[in-house]
Amino acid sequence: MNETGYIPRTLDKQEKFLLWDIDQFIIAILLIGVGVTIGALISGMVAGSVAAWQYGRLKAGKHPKFATHSLYWWLPSGLFVKTAVTPPSYQRYFLG
Repeated sequence: MNETGYIPRTLDKQEKFLLWDIDQFIIAILLIGVGVTIGALISGMVAGSVAAWQYGRLKAGKHPKFATHSLYWWLPSGLFVKTAVTPPSYQRYFLG
């Protein structure tokens, strides 16, 4: 057993920080940082917590890499490294 007493059942388990997954935590920290930058710490904390909670509800029951898949699909294809195996996101139908 490790220090927390929790033994992961699989190696594929997504990383967590306290109660949130890492991607939720990043959203919360970014909005808290924006709140600190503009001088509204409490508003940033509330906005970060609510945004992370809503994002958690949005991705519930979906693939663990839901955020990566969404970014690939909705952002311009020039932002990601093009590989020979992965077609561009706008190409939906394939021949062959």
